[in-house]
Amino acid sequence: MIYMDNVNDINFSVSKFEKMVKENKVLFFDSSEFENIISYYLDSGKLTYAKKALKLSLSQHPSNTNLSLFEIEIFIQEDKLDNALDLVNSILMIENNNYEAIILKSSILSKQKKHNKSISLLKSIINNYKNKSELLYQIGIEYLFIENFSKSSYYFKKSLNYDYLDHSAIYNILYCYEMIRDTKGLIIFLKEYLSRNPYSEIGWHNLGKSYVKIKMYNEAIAAFDYAIFSDDSFTSPYIDKGKLLEKMKKYDEAIDNYKEIISINPNSSYALFRIAFCFEKKYDYENSLDYYFKCINNDPNMDKAFFRLSMFYYREKKFKRAIEYIEKAIKLNQEKSKYWKIYLNCLSKTSTKNY
Repeated sequence: MIYMDNVNDINFSVSKFEKMVKENKVLFFDSSEFENIISYYLDSGKLTYAKKALKLSLSQHPSNTNLSLFEIEIFIQEDKLDNALDLVNSILMIENNNYEAIILKSSILSKQKKHNKSISLLKSIINNYKNKSELLYQIGIEYLFIENFSKSSYYFKKSLNYDYLDHSAIYNILYCYEMIRDTKGLIIFLKEYLSRNPYSEIGWHNLGKSYVKIKMYNEAIAAFDYAIFSDDSFTSPYIDKGKLLEKMKKYDEAIDNYKEIISINPNSSYALFRIAFCFEKKYDYENSLDYYFKCINNDPNMDKAFFRLSMFYYREKKFKRAIEYIEKAIKLNQEKSKYWKIYLNCLSKTSTKNY
């Protein structure tokens, strides 16, 4: 955690450095000030300023290892991997237990696509490195690079033991299970994870999606409801719950569900379209048309809504009206063959009948 005093100190140091550069002067900074300045510029993506600060820092503190580590970071960003490797090796010859240097070396090896060597290096410091979550996560990433999804998932799970709120680790675990197509294994993992973190909307949402895959629909609905309970502003569970309710032909429940999305985001053209479609499935054409028109008024680029309107008027044998809407759909999306099919059918009808 960066405390306000630290933030103020960093801002003061950065302002002091930038004033020095602007006035073309040389001022003295202690090594910790330089570390804060360089770190600030690297985090901000201001590589030119970071290099200026680094050059001056090494002239004032030539034997400071931490500043040399920043030099390695800059070499890596500039893709000067040989320079970075030479420098990090020179540091490790003197300080063979410098864990930050070891992690930087593993990053260099990774960029050189030497992922197994990078993994070995990271594993060598697991027992002694304080931030185990970060280290285990990085090992998981390296295994992802070589598509060893089982080991990758294993290390992401281990990293979660130290930081169970790390969403990046969770999403990577989900990706690994998806790649090995192990839905049942994912369900087991998610249940165990949710036993420790019962208010994880991401966990419940993905448990619901997993249940859908194995056709356990009632369990999926319950999981989506728990996701919504955990964070009622998280719209993804509403969307997947709505899709499932439609699949189960529970259109009234689906409509109520999509209306919840509109209460969160009144401009959701997706929810308006799905409500219209559900009313259409219920043969409630008055409400269906009302929501299709709301949809296109809200989002004039919603080609699907124009298509559904054209289909309605086609069934009503109002072919000229149908043409009006299908032309708008085609203008927005020319790749849909079914749009062209209804368009040609409408043309054939209008050529023989006067509607």
